[in-house]
Amino acid sequence: MLSTMNGDVPNPLDNKNTSSMPIHNIPSLRIAIIAHSLYPIAQPYAGGLEMITQLLCDELVGQGHEVLLYAHSDSQTNATLIPLLTRPQFDVMVYDNEHDSVGMSREELYQYLVYQHAMHDIIIRSERGEIDVVHNHSLHHIPMMLGQAFGSRFFTTFHTPIFPPLRLALLTLRQGTQTQFTAISAHQQQLFAEFVPSHVVYNGIDVQSFTANIQSIDDEIYFWYGRICPEKGTHLAMQYCKAAGKRLVIAGPKSNEEYFNQQVAPLLAADGKYSKEKGALPLFDYVGHVSKAEINDYLCQSTAMLFTSTWDEPYGLTLAESLACGTPVIGFDVGASAEIITSSTGIIVPKADKDAFVQAFADIKGISRQACRNRAEQFCSVATMVGGYVQLYKQALKDNPSSQKPYVANKQTDSGKTLLDTPLLDTTHTDRNAQASVF
Repeated sequence: MLSTMNGDVPNPLDNKNTSSMPIHNIPSLRIAIIAHSLYPIAQPYAGGLEMITQLLCDELVGQGHEVLLYAHSDSQTNATLIPLLTRPQFDVMVYDNEHDSVGMSREELYQYLVYQHAMHDIIIRSERGEIDVVHNHSLHHIPMMLGQAFGSRFFTTFHTPIFPPLRLALLTLRQGTQTQFTAISAHQQQLFAEFVPSHVVYNGIDVQSFTANIQSIDDEIYFWYGRICPEKGTHLAMQYCKAAGKRLVIAGPKSNEEYFNQQVAPLLAADGKYSKEKGALPLFDYVGHVSKAEINDYLCQSTAMLFTSTWDEPYGLTLAESLACGTPVIGFDVGASAEIITSSTGIIVPKADKDAFVQAFADIKGISRQACRNRAEQFCSVATMVGGYVQLYKQALKDNPSSQKPYVANKQTDSGKTLLDTPLLDTTHTDRNAQASVF
């Protein structure tokens, strides 16, 4: 879903009904996607960003677009994978102490050269007429800075808080840039508005991969899932269920062992002891780290999903997944939660408001599970997300018609090789005694 930009920079989409905007009949697009470098874009996903990147690429390919994905070499995608610079290649390029000479850690220098290398390749391909649009998901400042060569054909999506690498680029780009930005929620858009304006394109999930239960739940039980750590507030969900006498299934990895041992384990132990003494079923059931299919099953059997994150999550994929299963949400008003969960699909309460949360247990039963599934299909789908991005891509090309160059796939070089056969940067034979160049 697409929203318009804020800020003082003119936006071609402002004051227009973008859902019906006439756009020139542009053929399939040639899109370069730059991924975050640390983890493969593959299942099992290291996190939500990896999932979103894979879904975006595969949906674009499914719609007939040509996509180059610059990502970790172990990535799996329907796009054409262009592996990012590997660590062995990096080690050949630079001295062992090279990072010290430039005042960086070795990891910082590696990330710097990873994206220099990727942008070098993208710029050359663009000059050959192979790329229409570049979409940056790297979370690094180098693509943001070098992307200015593409003007409005270069997009950066803000997935996270303003980490130092992003801030470094934003401090420069706030002085003026023609590149474009998207945020995954209005909350995220506002966070970055100090630096640059952005369009809102909400994240999407593969809604059809989730089975929904749209029938009412007779056996009242609640579900909490996610990483078990302080910022996710697992213990708060347990405390509220204990206060209301509600059963709760808890699923997720112990990403913070200290927090689990100090805040979650004592509640589990006390509940087990009490239920044994009373000869009753325990309220809490911790089932560990479970698969997507198991999450789907638990959500379908739950009266509601409990969202107790105490930090401002830029989006909140668990919210979308819950709706896809037809499961209402009781959650804190943090980050983008109130943008995803409507009054027809859940109850949003002030953060850490115990009384309001406990009251929601009584009120949530009036929420239609069918309405939850409908919301997921209309607002949280991959197709909706990709539709928003493609709309922006095409608008950028409409505004820059001269940027679309004809692409001759089999044009030969003097050596007789086609351009696609010609390596853009041979890092395996770089002489470390010469200054490494990525341009």
